[in-house]
Amino acid sequence: MDLQQFLYLAATVVFAFACRTFTNRYLRKLGWLALLAASYMLGFFLTGSHAAGACGIALWFMLPWVEIVGHVRHLRFPLKSEVKGRFPPSADLFPELDDLTQEIEAHGFERVEDTGWKWSDTDHFMRLFYHPGRHAQAMIGLAQQDGFSFSYVSVTSRTKSGLAFTTTNYPFPPTMKVPPRQRLNRFVHAVSMEDLLASHGQFLDSQGLSDEDFAVVDIEQLPGYIERDMSAQIDHNITVGVIELVEEGQFRYSWRGCFYLWFQMVKDMVVI
Repeated sequence: MDLQQFLYLAATVVFAFACRTFTNRYLRKLGWLALLAASYMLGFFLTGSHAAGACGIALWFMLPWVEIVGHVRHLRFPLKSEVKGRFPPSADLFPELDDLTQEIEAHGFERVEDTGWKWSDTDHFMRLFYHPGRHAQAMIGLAQQDGFSFSYVSVTSRTKSGLAFTTTNYPFPPTMKVPPRQRLNRFVHAVSMEDLLASHGQFLDSQGLSDEDFAVVDIEQLPGYIERDMSAQIDHNITVGVIELVEEGQFRYSWRGCFYLWFQMVKDMVVI
């Protein structure tokens, strides 16, 4: 690699990371494409082979598979998780909690309860809300694992026929398939509760739903609804072979489930 090639490569990498610092999804996508271009350039400049450049790009898509097979495949998860009351995390751990709470309450939601559960090595905190007029529940979530944490907000509407429609800005792709009686609308680019509610309204309209279709939810039973949603998802994924029972009361990802996870992660990489 000569000096000119090195400068081309360095400029591409700097441009890629600069684009990734923006919140605009198109600039972030441009940054991701620039990283792929830099990987191709590195392989090509070092070897003079286009095949080596293509391998440099392919490595990005193989990294998730290494993590899935080397770590996720060996994890064990409980079949049943109890959602129970807990204290909220400290302001140092979750500084956005109060601001998110105020924003959700400003849209007419009433705070119900602080709950959570632990799933394998991941700890989940949830603050639950309910909007009597919309017959909708909202949730602020914080997931923590090995020093890494992220937050998200979800809005769920439940119909009288037992269907649950959820819109969320959860930043990662689903780790299991959505069961038949649940519908998921991911809107990862929502920057406010107003954005999330607008997307949720469009989602419900696209399903042909009206206000008369939604059920009144007993707010004291909100944690129970979440437990039932999780159990339904686990049961469905056992049925379709994404996960498999390994010990009494535990499951793990099957090889089919590993491929499902990998495909979800690659698809999300391409979309981003």
